[in-house]
Amino acid sequence: MPFAVPISIALARAGWKVKIFDAEGPERPHVTIRFKTVQTWRVAIRDSEFGQFLSPGGRWSDIPPDIKAAIETNRIPLQQYWDAANPHNPTTGDDDA
Repeated sequence: MPFAVPISIALARAGWKVKIFDAEGPERPHVTIRFKTVQTWRVAIRDSEFGQFLSPGGRWSDIPPDIKAAIETNRIPLQQYWDAANPHNPTTGDDDA
């Protein structure tokens, strides 16, 4: 079951989702932000690059500030979930997977 970052009901009803999906495999540690089925962004959660977009063209100006705040507020639970699901690719390392 994916790890869902808690966001406001208003954002969820508008079509926003923030999750770590299971079986991400060898990808760099990230959280996925989705807006409806229209747009998807991946944001790094590894310590050395936290908050950087891994998706080409990603910009925080395209995403509601409350989404960014939810990711920052849930940094530790996000990293703990990723590390438990992907022990071969921890969020504390510097290397790309």
